[in-house]
Amino acid sequence: MLLLAVRVIVEDVEPYSAWLSPLSRTFAKKAECVRGQRDRPNNGRPTFALAKEMDTLKPLIAITGTRRLLDMKLPGPQLLTVSLTDDYAHGVEHAGGLPLVIPFLEDAATVHAIAERVDGLLLSGGEDVDPALYNDQPRLGLGNVMPHRDWLELELIRAMRAQNKPILGICRGMQVLNAALGGTLYQDLPREWRGKIQHSQQAPRAHASHSVRVEPGSRMASLLGATEVRTNSFHHQAVKVLADGLVPVAWDEEGLIEGAEMPGDDEFVVAIQCHPENLWRTQPEFVGLFRGLVEASTKRVLA
Repeated sequence: MLLLAVRVIVEDVEPYSAWLSPLSRTFAKKAECVRGQRDRPNNGRPTFALAKEMDTLKPLIAITGTRRLLDMKLPGPQLLTVSLTDDYAHGVEHAGGLPLVIPFLEDAATVHAIAERVDGLLLSGGEDVDPALYNDQPRLGLGNVMPHRDWLELELIRAMRAQNKPILGICRGMQVLNAALGGTLYQDLPREWRGKIQHSQQAPRAHASHSVRVEPGSRMASLLGATEVRTNSFHHQAVKVLADGLVPVAWDEEGLIEGAEMPGDDEFVVAIQCHPENLWRTQPEFVGLFRGLVEASTKRVLA
């Protein structure tokens, strides 16, 4: 219904209220204000406006990426670039949002200015989180860390939390969010976790390799529309001690935390350990995570 509201302006909302969710009705009413006075709908049908005019109401979703050296194959030094697989942006786009990849900025004031302008944040997967963030020492099994990325994402998390803006953490995104809020991590599951489930699968990205149990009644269960799902798995770190303010809402069959969220209807902070950006095309339930982020962010646009 949100996608319908993105493309449709209902001139007189009330006759069509049965078609629309509460959020979509609000969206349509807001669209009336944007369009101003127009002719009433003909033959009892809603009037369709140009998508361009509705794009101003789509939420802007910031997405973090990783750092790469770009080899130009030309004389001169290699170039540093931000890198992100397209699937994250496609998931946001499919859910009705406008994705914006955040570069590796160096000025905290600029980062906070961006946080002022965006409506939601998606923390993507990537490198290991520096254990210094959760007052631990590096141990055998720790992989590559990227301090600049840690700094950038911590600044974004602080700025978004200060404004109560929605956050979705995916894989590393769940881990850095937990560390930013005061939790700790297993630095290397094979060395530190008692379980035997393979969490770094040797299978295609879209293959669902193991089952995850989701807490009934949780926001995550509502977004997924299920209390048990099969997920992909590409991580060797995971939540050890969950940060205060977060509650666990998903686990593998051995008890490893696979999902967490902030309780309550007023805050959208959701984190999942798998990679739903690789799954939503073949497992539609995972679209719900992106749609949840976009709808929560849309409320910020309409406020």
